[in-house]
Amino acid sequence: MKKGNHNCLPTMITLSIVMLFLSCGVTKMESTWTSNDYPDREYSKIAVVGIGKDLAARNTFEQDAVELLRAQGINAVVGIHMFPPGGKVEIRGPKDYIKIIKENNLDGVLTMALVDSNEKERYQPGETVYIPSYYRVGKYIYRGYRTYSAPGYYTNQKSYLIEAVLYNVKGELFEGKETMVWTGQSSLLEPSSLKSASDTFTKRMVNQLITDMVIMAK
Repeated sequence: MKKGNHNCLPTMITLSIVMLFLSCGVTKMESTWTSNDYPDREYSKIAVVGIGKDLAARNTFEQDAVELLRAQGINAVVGIHMFPPGGKVEIRGPKDYIKIIKENNLDGVLTMALVDSNEKERYQPGETVYIPSYYRVGKYIYRGYRTYSAPGYYTNQKSYLIEAVLYNVKGELFEGKETMVWTGQSSLLEPSSLKSASDTFTKRMVNQLITDMVIMAK
């Protein structure tokens, strides 16, 4: 047996531990659905479209998702210029959207939208703290504890449910054609900021799309 082979074992074990740690730390969507009739998963150009009236939120979510997809080798573009907020007068129905898709050479459209939000009352239990104290009895010093208790209280926490939908718009398009091939939902609990919410959701979404091979580069 060659002694050199044993030198690789520590490195292989270390790499395995690192990969296991990384996989455990990655988050995914809470619920997903993928069409059974979805054989062609390679895309040459995907538009990422945030649905909603909040321009700041739409810009942030679209930009973050596009950056993450591009880092995975996917040709993704923001959709705010192709599909303006609130729609335009000339965008009236399916035919207009089909025209936009063809003019921009899109073969995929990935949308993100807030589908629900709710506020729940949550009880925060109280806390008891024991602080050591010292006292003398004659020539001896003894240690005791003082107890401080903080009562419990109720807080209101708001959660947001966001849904992503992938449309496969390859080939011939016509009104009534079913193009939805994947959906995923994930909830955000009291995000600290718009950027934080976008970072959390888009990372979950893109990780799910890539690891499940829902989207692959062409």
